[in-house]
Amino acid sequence: MLQALITAKNLKETIKEEESKAENEFKRKLIEKFKEDERLEQLNSQKRRLKELEYKKEIEKQWQEKRIQYQQQKELELQELQIQKNEETYKREIIEKEKLRLIKEHEEILKNFFKKGYDKSVNSLKTNHYN
Repeated sequence: MLQALITAKNLKETIKEEESKAENEFKRKLIEKFKEDERLEQLNSQKRRLKELEYKKEIEKQWQEKRIQYQQQKELELQELQIQKNEETYKREIIEKEKLRLIKEHEEILKNFFKKGYDKSVNSLKTNHYN
């Protein structure tokens, strides 16, 4: 009976040791799994941050391109406006010159249609405008 107690005690200790080893192995594997999960989470976090940075860079790039395009469009519009103003000025000058030429050309005929002050007004038109 003593032998049976010793054997039972040894068996209990062996079972307890095996359970302890199994529990320690389970804890070790669990810790490894947590570490691996954390490492993967950090990688995912890093990838997410990198993608966010890329996205922000792309948005900034598109915004800069749009701003440059807007500036170019504005410059083009200003150039076109200046060209249009120059053309209008040129046309007004031509009209004014032609008007004066016609007044000079038909001065004698026009004198008959205007009052006595015509000579002074024609002379002032001639001297004040393009000679």
